[in-house]
Amino acid sequence: MRIVRSVSGIVKTSAVMIATDSESNFYRSVQDVPESMRRRLIETTNSANSGMIVIADRAGKEQWTEVVANREARYAARAIAAADSAPAPVAPTRRRFAGLPWAAWAGGLLFLAAAALVASVFQIVHW
Repeated sequence: MRIVRSVSGIVKTSAVMIATDSESNFYRSVQDVPESMRRRLIETTNSANSGMIVIADRAGKEQWTEVVANREARYAARAIAAADSAPAPVAPTRRRFAGLPWAAWAGGLLFLAAAALVASVFQIVHW
């Protein structure tokens, strides 16, 4: 009895129950489910409404927490690596004419128009 108490670990067991309109059965694993039903099972268990039930004692809970934390760390590392290997976004090119941005050209043309207006006003006054 003392040996049993000092031994701990994760024991993985599974039972898959599938109930449809025409059939209701238990299977020992997903691989034992007939192929036609297995496709539907995988589709429905990959939804937001699916879940997992884990029954564990304190030692099993600690081991389960460690397994999940390691899995999450690997997932985060893969996501960071994928983000680092992604090409950097390309900045949009700005419109230029003769090496100057369009705003510089617009400002220059506006200045010339204002100068022409002032010159024409002085021409009318001195006429």
